[in-house]
Amino acid sequence: MSENKLDNFFAKQGYLHVEKMYSLKKEEQTDKNLSEYLTKKAQGSYKVIWQAVNELKFGYYNYNNDGKFIFADGITPSEKYVMQIRLFNENEEILLQKDGGKYNVRIIQDKVNEKDEEMKEISVVDDASTLFGERTDSRINTKMFVRLVEKGRKISLTIPTEDTAKYYALVTRSYITFDTETGQAGYGYYRYLDIRPEVKQS
Repeated sequence: MSENKLDNFFAKQGYLHVEKMYSLKKEEQTDKNLSEYLTKKAQGSYKVIWQAVNELKFGYYNYNNDGKFIFADGITPSEKYVMQIRLFNENEEILLQKDGGKYNVRIIQDKVNEKDEEMKEISVVDDASTLFGERTDSRINTKMFVRLVEKGRKISLTIPTEDTAKYYALVTRSYITFDTETGQAGYGYYRYLDIRPEVKQS
């Protein structure tokens, strides 16, 4: 099925909203430490998911244009134990995966300059996955974080958001790629876009 036919199919059936945009995907490796690398590569303000051997934390990076991480407890995890870090916003995601003493890096930038020779037009689909738990009344760290609690399982999650809602969702953007040999289409890769309020049906 061709790209145009696929887009038209989804549009007519109402299954998914498929949008075309110019996007740039780069992959590289660096042996620089996290601070040194991000100072040069991460120019915007990002939400962060930090996955380490012993913990998973949500936070911000460069929120105050200071090149620093912000977490609800005020503690930045040790880089020694990091496995994967995702920095993301509406226009970009920087994914770093630890590989020995180096990082494998993938950078995706959307809506980039059409004249950039490395960019290409691609079809994307955005989807929202509900984060477990309901917002508690208390705000954390100057209204920058919200604590979600799922009472039934007695678990909680602290997320970076300044929006007020009962439920929240992690928004993911998937990129449709095509196999030239088989003519088949599918999601070639994806990135995180935002954490937003979600209207959840009762």
